[in-house]
Amino acid sequence: MRVLVATASGNLQKLICRMLQRSGYATDEVASAADALQAVRTSNYEAIVTDMHLPDCCGATLVNSMREAGVSTPAILLVEEETPRVREVTSVLGSTQCLASPDLGRLRDAIAHLAATRAVHGPDAAGPLDGKA
Repeated sequence: MRVLVATASGNLQKLICRMLQRSGYATDEVASAADALQAVRTSNYEAIVTDMHLPDCCGATLVNSMREAGVSTPAILLVEEETPRVREVTSVLGSTQCLASPDLGRLRDAIAHLAATRAVHGPDAAGPLDGKA
């Protein structure tokens, strides 16, 4: 499974990628929304992980732009505080799930759940990962 990680924080990006790689996932790293959009146009990903703080737009806007461009890859949005309102807004903008960062354990579990769901139901299975999207 290949995951695109789009964060502006080099430290957070390294932590996420290292954790995912140790769990057996291939990762690609980008640091801007423009680079993320280019990456999804040229490569296939099974999941996208992004945070709200990209230098050229917020992560929710990035996910919304991907959806408008026809990219249906499941997207996990890392947020500062995971509240019902944040989950609702990020879901409307197209994220599959939002997680409070830096909860790497929950992120690893969400990616594993996504991988298992896609293995059973196929690559288009991308509903909410925990029912809270």
